[in-house]
Amino acid sequence: MEKQKNISFPSNLHGHTTYCDGKNKAEEYILKAIGKNFISIGLSGHSYVYFDKEPNMSLDGTLKYIEEMKFLKEKYKNKIQVYIGIEADFYSGFNPKVDKNLGLDYRIGSVHYVKDKVKDEYYCVDATPEILAYAIKNYDNGDEKSLILAYYNNIIEMIHTQKPDILGHLDLVRKFNSDGRYFDENSEWYNRKVDEVLDEIAKADIIVEINTGGISRGWTKTPYPSVSILEKIFKRNIPITLSSDAHTVENIDYYFRESVEIAKKVGFKSLKIMRDGKFYDFEI
Repeated sequence: MEKQKNISFPSNLHGHTTYCDGKNKAEEYILKAIGKNFISIGLSGHSYVYFDKEPNMSLDGTLKYIEEMKFLKEKYKNKIQVYIGIEADFYSGFNPKVDKNLGLDYRIGSVHYVKDKVKDEYYCVDATPEILAYAIKNYDNGDEKSLILAYYNNIIEMIHTQKPDILGHLDLVRKFNSDGRYFDENSEWYNRKVDEVLDEIAKADIIVEINTGGISRGWTKTPYPSVSILEKIFKRNIPITLSSDAHTVENIDYYFRESVEIAKKVGFKSLKIMRDGKFYDFEI
């Protein structure tokens, strides 16, 4: 393990550039990370999906993004370790072979959509409250439980068939669920499903991220996953990392100190950090 003084966690592997829905260029993130004395920085553009092009990289843009990241990795190799990642949505169908062919250093696997049971329509769970309400209404005759369970079933299938290195914002489906507006996070059915997902993660050697993006964008008051889920993760000895899901350079380490304290309070002694091309324990 290693520990660096005067910094809460010196890395971030989840960030978005102008190739997708981010506001800054890749090099700006790297320079910001250098200024903060980070050990490593990784970026993770949203993968292409044919049915929702606005927030995601195009196919051509994906290749350009990777080529630029390779150039920047070499350019700044004496100042910081730069890693090439992607946030691959479940419906992008990534797998370790694709990762290798593209030259990726790691992949964050995330679920953002649930496909309709009959129609060729995909419901986004984290776009806006109105879109989530539309999804609940149309997915299964207004049964919110059915949509939530489908979201977590996608995560389970992603774990089995796509094997990401990191699982992104595990309970993203609660983004707009303040005060239990759409479903009860304390219900037996919900927690039973979460337990099922975590049992699969524990068997798959996948890292779960603490993700502060919901807070920085004003939708949640705590990181993903919730503290109650984080406690379940700790009991299963599932490794965790910390990221800000940054869409601007200003948020590169947003809510990091607070999140480290949350992790420590739960019982974690370390977070995974990428260094020298591998994941290591960083003592907190």
